[in-house]
Amino acid sequence: MIKQIQILAAFLVFFFVLPIIAGLLPFPNNAKIEYPKVKEPQIVYAAGTVTTPKTETPPTTTTVSSTPTTTDVSQPLSPFDVLIYFTHSHETYKPFVESATGTIAVYDSITNLFSMQDMIKNYFQLNGLTTKILDVDVQGVMKQNGLPFHLAYDTSRKYVAEELQQNTYDLILDIHRDAVGAEATTVSHNNVKYAKIAFVVGAENPNYKSNLSYANALSDSLNKIIPGISRGALIKEGKGVDGVYNQDLAKELLVVEIGGIDNTEDEVYRTISILAQAISKTFVTKEL
Repeated sequence: MIKQIQILAAFLVFFFVLPIIAGLLPFPNNAKIEYPKVKEPQIVYAAGTVTTPKTETPPTTTTVSSTPTTTDVSQPLSPFDVLIYFTHSHETYKPFVESATGTIAVYDSITNLFSMQDMIKNYFQLNGLTTKILDVDVQGVMKQNGLPFHLAYDTSRKYVAEELQQNTYDLILDIHRDAVGAEATTVSHNNVKYAKIAFVVGAENPNYKSNLSYANALSDSLNKIIPGISRGALIKEGKGVDGVYNQDLAKELLVVEIGGIDNTEDEVYRTISILAQAISKTFVTKEL
């Protein structure tokens, strides 16, 4: 019995020791694995230097005064007042009438200079000109009263004189259409056609020199904008002409011929736009 117990104990010891012995033997799968050591990073401290985080300073707020000063507000220009009227109010252009009625005429009671007043006023106002149209159809009044053509300036004079008694103007324009053809009244610039302008100055009135000075200044400015668009000042005096043209009423009164009988709507309207620019640049902004 004792011998059997000894044998059993020997077996138990053998099986307990066997795994240990097997682990020490040099079998291929029993190689010892060496895991690399992880090297801890070395922390380096700056000697004697302490960095203090920057504290951001809030931006300084500048208070801007809402009160305008003379240095930051553009001073408005003084108004430049223009009076426009039409002594020969029924003058027109052949292409205008032909387009409207299919007929050819150089005078018309409907399609004429007087009917263009709103368009003219708009062009002038776009260029900073305070503009008033004397709302009198002079040739319509003459027709109603049976007055002959040569009394046109006498008829318009009454209305212009009354207006000037009530208001003052920086420039007064009596707008006409010349009776000559397209060759004399058309200019081309950069392949664009314009109706030419002429200024009629009556040499038989006391304001002659002043009228002429205004005409020459405006003519020069027009030609600087569109070379050749102005035919200059046409001085009238002597037998067979008026010689005054109501220019004795004001030194700044000009008789303006815009184009001639053959000029088209586009040509005339372009020129009216240029005329407005020239007036503004000559007498208001002084650019020319």
